[in-house]
Formats: sequence, C-alpha cells, structure tokens
Amino acid sequence: MRSTPTARRTAAAIALTVPAALISVAGPVQAADPAAPAYSLASTVSPAPLAAAECTDPTCIVVAAPRGGTLDDYAVINAAITTAASRTVPAVMSADGTVATPAVTATVLLRSGTYRITKGLKLPPNVNLQGAGIGVTTLLMDPTVNWRNFSYSYLVLPNGVDQAGSTNLVSDLTVNGNCRTDAGAPTPSALPGRPGDACDFLAPTGATGNTGGGIKVGDRWTVRQVRFTNFEYFKLWVNGTKDAHIIDNRFDNWGGAESDGEDNIGGGGLNENTVIEYNQYDVTARGNFFDFTNAVNTTVRNNIVHTNRTVAAARKVTEYGNLYFEGVMGGTVTGNVLEGSHIVLQSNARYSHVAPNKDINQPRDILVASNHIMDSATAGVAIGYEDYLDSDNTGGTPDTLMLESAVGSVDHYVRLGGNNIVRDNVIERSRESGILVYGNAAVKNSPDTIVGNRVVDSGVAGSLTYNTGVGYFETAGIGVSAGTGDMIYGNEIVDDQARPTTWYGVQIGARKGTSVPTGTVLTGPNGETNTTTGIVASPVRYGMLAPEAPAGLTATASGLTWSESYATTNPIAGYRVYRDGTLLADLPVGSAEVPGNLYTADEASMESVTAGLAGWTAGGGTTVTRVDTAGALGGASLQVKATTAGQISAYGRKVPVTAGTTYTAVASFQAGTTARRVRAGLAYVDAAGKITRLGSNNTATVDSTTGWLTSSYSAAAPAGSVTVQAFLMVEGAAVGEAHLIDRMGLVTGSVTEQWADPAGTAGRYDVVSYAVTGDNSPVARVTL
Repeated sequence: MRSTPTARRTAAAIALTVPAALISVAGPVQAADPAAPAYSLASTVSPAPLAAAECTDPTCIVVAAPRGGTLDDYAVINAAITTAASRTVPAVMSADGTVATPAVTATVLLRSGTYRITKGLKLPPNVNLQGAGIGVTTLLMDPTVNWRNFSYSYLVLPNGVDQAGSTNLVSDLTVNGNCRTDAGAPTPSALPGRPGDACDFLAPTGATGNTGGGIKVGDRWTVRQVRFTNFEYFKLWVNGTKDAHIIDNRFDNWGGAESDGEDNIGGGGLNENTVIEYNQYDVTARGNFFDFTNAVNTTVRNNIVHTNRTVAAARKVTEYGNLYFEGVMGGTVTGNVLEGSHIVLQSNARYSHVAPNKDINQPRDILVASNHIMDSATAGVAIGYEDYLDSDNTGGTPDTLMLESAVGSVDHYVRLGGNNIVRDNVIERSRESGILVYGNAAVKNSPDTIVGNRVVDSGVAGSLTYNTGVGYFETAGIGVSAGTGDMIYGNEIVDDQARPTTWYGVQIGARKGTSVPTGTVLTGPNGETNTTTGIVASPVRYGMLAPEAPAGLTATASGLTWSESYATTNPIAGYRVYRDGTLLADLPVGSAEVPGNLYTADEASMESVTAGLAGWTAGGGTTVTRVDTAGALGGASLQVKATTAGQISAYGRKVPVTAGTTYTAVASFQAGTTARRVRAGLAYVDAAGKITRLGSNNTATVDSTTGWLTSSYSAAAPAGSVTVQAFLMVEGAAVGEAHLIDRMGLVTGSVTEQWADPAGTAGRYDVVSYAVTGDNSPVARVTL
C-alpha cells in the first residue's frame, strides 16, 4: 500500500479462535485443475441488473442519460442522490443494538452510457447507486477540471454520516479513473496501455500521485458487479468499516487503460467482518489484488487472480496481484485461485512506526485452506512474524488489546501471533518454496498448523535460495524457522519434472537464522506423515545445521572443480554431486585426488610404506610417522605426535613458487584421543632462507575422534619467495597426544576438489557440501 489514509483504531480486542475441527486431515488433497478459469465480466453469483422498467417505485430514481463528450454529469447524478436520500427511512434498532425494523432504502439508477463527473459522488446512508450493467454503464472521472476534488478521494464514497443499521449498494457499472485519457472500454487486452507509465493527467494538471480512487465503502456497504479500471489511486478502499461485502467485482486495464500500483482492494483500520468473494483480477490489472493493514475477521474466498510474467516484465516488476494480510487477526482465506501471485500473512511492522502502526499486530487465527496457487514469483504462502525496536532498543510490550497507546514515552504494544492454519491447498510451481513460516519467534506464542497440502514443483525458474531477511531457505515444499510446536504433517511434496527443482520436503530452521524452531511436530495424531516424491535431496532438512556452500564451482573439459567450503560450527563431512537432480557422487572428506596437487600421490595419501613419509618433516615438539590403521582415503595416514605440550606440526616437501601467485594447502585431520583445533597453512621461503609461516585463523576447524575434518588455507607468495611447503598444525596438544592427517595437498590457485562424470554427459550439475549431521549446504550450480 502507498500513502494510505489514517486508519481508525478501536479500544478493545475481539476474541478470535479457530476450531480444532478445522485442522483434521484425511489425507493430501488432490491436484486441482491446471489453470485458473478465464477472466470474464459475466456475473458469477450476482442477480441481473435492475432495469429502468422495473424502477417505478418512488424510492427508485432513474437518472437522465449521460450528456456525452466532456460535459459534466455530476450535478444531475448528485441531485438524484439528494432526492433518493429524502425518501429513505432509518432502521429501527433494538436495545441490544440489532436491527428491529430494516431501513427503507432508495436507489439511484444510471442508464447505459458514460457519465463524466468532476467531483466524487457521496452516498448518504441507505442510498444505492446502480447501473444498467457492468459493461454498459460507466462513471468516468474527470480530474482535469479540478484534480483536488479527487485528492486522496474517490469517485464514489460515503457522505460521512453514520447511521445505525444503514445499508448501501453500489452495483452493475464500471468506475473508470481516466489514468489513460478516455481509455478503458470493456475490450479484452493482452497488455495494459503503456505499461508502467505515469497517468496522463498528472503532468498537465500538477496533480499528486494520490489522486482519484474508485470506491470507498462505509459500514454495511455492498459493492457488487462493479468493474474497476484505469485508476491512479486505490481502486476499492475498505477502512475502519463494519460488515462490508465486496462481491463479484472485476479489476482490469482493458481497452488501452493502465493503473498506478496501489492496491485493488486496500484498507484495514480495524475494519471488522469484511467479506471479499467471487471477484476476478485480470492479467492487465496492477498492484496487489488485496492488502489490509490491521483488520479483524476478514474473509477472502472464491476469488480468481490472473497475472503473467510478460505483463510484469513490461512494467519492470517481478510480481503483482498478491494477497497481503498485514496485522490481520482472525479470518479465512479459502477457495481462491491465484495464477502468478501468492498469499502473505505478516505483521504491520513494515509501516512507519506512528499511529495507526505504532502498535504491532502479528498474524493470528487465520485459516488458509483449499486455495489453488500457481506460478508464484516467490513462495506460495508466507507467514512472517516481525516487530521493531523502540528507541530504548527493546521490542514491543506483549498485550492482548488492540489499541494505540504507549508505555512511558518510547514503548509500543505488540499483539502476539500464531495459531494460523494452512491446510488442503494446492501450490504449484512456486519460484521459491511452497509454504514458509519465518521471523521473530519472540512475537509468536502459539504454534501454526500446516497439514494436508499438496506442493508441486517448487523452485521452477527461481533462485536456489530465498532470503527472508531473518535467515535463508533452500527450495523446499514447506519451511519453518520461528515457533514452538508447529505442526507439519499429512502434506504431499511432489516434483514430477525431468529436472527436479524441489530440494527438500520440509526444512526446519533457516540457515543463518535469527531463531531456531523447537518441538516441531512431523507426525499427526493418527500417524499422518509428510510424503515426498521426486525431490532432489532429503525429506527433512535442518537448515540451522547446514554448512557453507562449495566455492568457485567451475566446469572444465575434464569435469567439475571447486574450492573447499569454509568450515563453520557445522563442519564439512564431504561433498555430493547431482546431475539434473539425480545424486551421482558422494565424496566423504573430498575427492579422491586433490586436482593439480604439487605433491605426489604417495605424499598426499601415505599409501606407500616409504615414499609417502619421505616428503614430510616434523615441526618443533613433534614426531611424524606413517600409520596404516586408518585413513581419510585409503588405509594409511600421517601421524603427528606431541613430544612437548603446545602446537605440533608437519611440513611437506618444498616446491618452487612464483612471487605474487596464490597457493593453497589442504589436509584432513582426525583426533586420536582428544579433539583439538587444527589448521592448514603455508611456509614460504625466500632466497636467504627466511621462512614466512601463514595459517588459517578459522576457529571452527576442530577435529574429532570419529570422521575427518578438512582445513585449507590460501595465500599469495610474498615478494622474494622461492619455495613453499604445506604447513599443517594441531594446536594445544598434550605430551604424547597423537593426531592423524591425510589427503594432503598443495596446489597453485585455490581449487582443491574435483569430480568427473564417468558418463561424460552434459547437464545441470549441482554440488553441495554436507555436515556430519548429513544436512546439505546451499547449492553451487554449473551447466555443461
């Protein structure tokens, strides 16, 4: 949303719960139809328009036909509205606030044709405005006469009088904002007019970018079978209202029209009990389909949204048509068909931290069910929990009231989130993951439930990694990184592509995340589990255990090469190589040979009884021997043993160098009895015999008594250097302590890993490192 009017806030919260019965799962839903129904102006659920011949009652006023051309029809329509208002009778209210006797309403009926108006039509309570049909009656804004009449305002809006029990209906017409001059006829288009360009009336009139919206609704308004097209400002605004009903409307930019980027249905302001259903959004429309900020009990159901990447690219954007629930508490999002867009539940923390967005409402008690989401530019469904820090560097004070007030002079309130249910949706071909839950765990106090969804072909045409701002997800069917006890079961994650792009079924925890989920439940009460078919890697991946990705992956004529992954608290246990989504190689420790090794095979592996050890010299306080009881690769290794406490080390054979050239030492270590920090390093020697010893400063390279841990180090040869040798160290050893070293290498450059496809087949190759836990790193990719 942009430049939104100030939203009202109410003082007390409304209790919101989602019945437990709503989360029961019989099994994954079946795949839905492959595409959304085509956009059409034809009514889905609305009655036929009111005909002039039926408008015979004194409470029905037929407006004269439009005058045509550039003549202003405002006065004649406004006069009819005034007459209609005089013929209404207010509702009679009961003592409990309910309607005892409904109001008598009056109708202003517009004929076929285009009514040009220079001021917004303000409807009093109980006055309806109807046309002869969505495609034949048009209200056309003319902001060129006095654009200030439409500044932060609308073609149709309430007159500001609140009346208990009143109702209003706007139906069966088109509202046209004249963004493209006199364009917008109901003629189907593939592209909007001049995609992304500013509206025509802005520069000539000096109007601001918040000029001229479509319809602003009031309490108990119904907007039905209205076409919205060609607007600079919000198309339909629902803010601070109760019981508004938005049904069977259409949003497009046909007939050479175009709009600016504000939401098609926008607002919030703690509006209550809004129902948005059976609306359609064409590929030529612009902006979010829906975006409420701060609302209660919002129902969005059975809507159809079409977008495509051709239109997005023409506007130089990546996506549009999305559904945003920002600080919305309670409601349902069901039965919608979204083509190229997605659903986001998040807090209102991304707005300026002043009223009405000083206090923060987290997404809570929302049911997202039975939607069909296709070809999203990011995730299919995203739930984000976010707060902000006050000037005292603390977050919000938890509270259950929805109000704008302060604790002291700097604090704000935050209403905690959770208890959202995402079930029985079909999510196909999202560029990123299917369903994601992420953010600040401190502002979420109830688990979310993700059950019975079918997620197909995540990652199509997308990146391999999605940055949420608080951690990274590799492409998965479902990912969660914030919360305690979230329930994820009964979901079906499928990749049926020849080159699968879905790496994981469920990712628990974000890589480099700011919070770690706990107690995640992956089996339902009746034994329901998640199933995966055709995915690349594993059904479950723990993102917080992921190591660093391989660096510098390169394809050569002989195969793939890459540099060692940097060791972190999740040390590297090995590498995996995939071609077109199929695992071809698992390389514990690393490749069998260090590519371009300046040391001989015997020196690198100790497999020869005599030749290998001949290339190695003990450092101070150290003895070196060959052992044939264990090896990282093969059955032998170099043993370094401490004769004095402290650092123990071994030096490899000296090789000639060129000053300024980068060299890399690499080796794998295993502890005999006690884990220690281990380091690879380089010892450069100049012509005078001066030795410059350099080594890795990585503190995470600590070996263990099981498995092997690799360290590598790269540095350019200092000026005057004539030789270099590998310098391999173990820190803080006790007297008598022994460590094993194997797969030792010294290379020019930094490449220390390699793999060649024995089939010699070209394809898309992915390489990951993996941790001792088995969890993969991010993906490095190259195509041959």
